[in-house]
Amino acid sequence: MDGVARFRTDVAEVLCLTDGGTDFGAEVFPAVDADTRAARLAAAGDSTIRTQFNAFLIRQGGALTLVDTGCGTLFGDKGGQLPARLAALGVAPADIDTVVFTHLHGDHCGGALADGAPVFPKARVMLHPAEQAHWQDRDAPAARVIAAYADRLQLVADGQAIADGVTVWDLPGHTPGHIGLRIGAGLVIVGDIFHSAALQLPDPEVATVYDVDAVAATRSRKAALAEIAARALVFTGGHSVAPLSFARLVGDGAGYRAIP
Repeated sequence: MDGVARFRTDVAEVLCLTDGGTDFGAEVFPAVDADTRAARLAAAGDSTIRTQFNAFLIRQGGALTLVDTGCGTLFGDKGGQLPARLAALGVAPADIDTVVFTHLHGDHCGGALADGAPVFPKARVMLHPAEQAHWQDRDAPAARVIAAYADRLQLVADGQAIADGVTVWDLPGHTPGHIGLRIGAGLVIVGDIFHSAALQLPDPEVATVYDVDAVAATRSRKAALAEIAARALVFTGGHSVAPLSFARLVGDGAGYRAIP
């Protein structure tokens, strides 16, 4: 099915659902000069900095966990495809038991509301306490999501279980409460530790203008990528692009290269 990639772990089936996509401008990666950018994109078979906006459905028997909710209407026709992806899988919003937010940037939480009302009427909602503290008093979609789901909000931090065999992985920096998930013995969802595999995997020191704390984000990225490579884990992220929706890492000089 277009826009859907699947991976089965020892504890769950995980589906990467593409909510949309766009091209990033060079200004998103200010430390990468034009020649380096062109060379890395060419090595990846690209001429532009392609990205996808991904959400993830974790299936465990009859239990359904949604990780992030896509853009909703925030980015026009660049996003907003998640409802159709779920419907094509036979999943209605009311079927979702749990929504986990890796963080609350608009491309990850915009799909949680429609006309200001919660889209997922029965789901408990999980996020890191530092993420709630960072956003709740701001004039931003994140604050509206926090308010709309306040009566079902559950705060979770590193190592806590959100489902059977699924635990929180603290990866701060991109935002203060940015998290990933460890799923069973061999799969991790890494959120937004990278926005372009082509530009950032070869040099994990490369940060983006979207990182709230670039130093902390770089530290999280380097540690996570080192663990993924050392343990031969499969990984996926909020901006992974097919055919690397689920991939492994191999060392490549000072950085890494992803393989499907």
